[in-house]
Amino acid sequence: VYIATMQPFGAEGQARIARHRKMRAAKKFSTIECYTNLKEVELEPGSDVLLECMSNLVANEMYMESGAGCHADQAILKGIRELNQQCSNLVIVTNEVFSESVPDSPEMKEYKRILGRINCEIAAMADQVTEVIYGIAQQKKEPDTLVNRTEKPGVDSNKSGESVMCQKENRVHIIIGGAFQGKTQYATKIYPELGLTDGINCSLDEIRNCVAINKFHSFTRRWLLEGRTKEALLTILENNRSLQLLISDEIGYGLVPIDDFEREYREFHGRVMTELAEQADCVERVVCGIPQRIK
Repeated sequence: VYIATMQPFGAEGQARIARHRKMRAAKKFSTIECYTNLKEVELEPGSDVLLECMSNLVANEMYMESGAGCHADQAILKGIRELNQQCSNLVIVTNEVFSESVPDSPEMKEYKRILGRINCEIAAMADQVTEVIYGIAQQKKEPDTLVNRTEKPGVDSNKSGESVMCQKENRVHIIIGGAFQGKTQYATKIYPELGLTDGINCSLDEIRNCVAINKFHSFTRRWLLEGRTKEALLTILENNRSLQLLISDEIGYGLVPIDDFEREYREFHGRVMTELAEQADCVERVVCGIPQRIK
């Protein structure tokens, strides 16, 4: 069972829903549209359920006339508990919208407070919590039935506790993270001999033979503004045998932009990074200057 929470606003919303239904068509899902009042959903006992997504459901409960308003968190958590009693497996998709630097309006602050509380509560209930980064699944909480790691997930360290440089085999090393997290400083420390090509102002053709590129997210924005395709960019990067290092901001967090181009750019960059991460020997995420190897 697929519980869909997105309201079909406008032609774009209708097209997105149609695309999602097409993606699920061969997977034998039955779909339940549920914008509010999750507790009213009735399931066949033993169903396998995918709910997508929590961030939409929270907005619906807070702002739709049929929603619970300021009691949205209580209503949703009650619905989750009742769903969990009915089904064999419940998978909930939610979003990380807490990493923006722009000051929030009072309404946005309240929205994030409620979504944050729900995310914490359902994570506490869950047997497994997984974060997906550019297509790479990171286990934050695992059931006892899974093999427990003896090391912290994704971290390579030597006896001094410092991060160990990933070993390359003629494929790119990717370093990602939020803005101002110390990605460039970390990269120049482990690759002091590499000159960084600046994605903000280098020529678009420089990507063909550069050794290392910084601010790759700025480069992909310029590439898209020129009307160039994802496929062309990926082909050029694949053919660049000199490329060793790629540094990029994470721009997929936060709320979906209202502007059409900004939405297209965010999705474009995310899909490019997903394909690059799949091919990379090493992907590291830097948070507060601390690198974590996620691949």
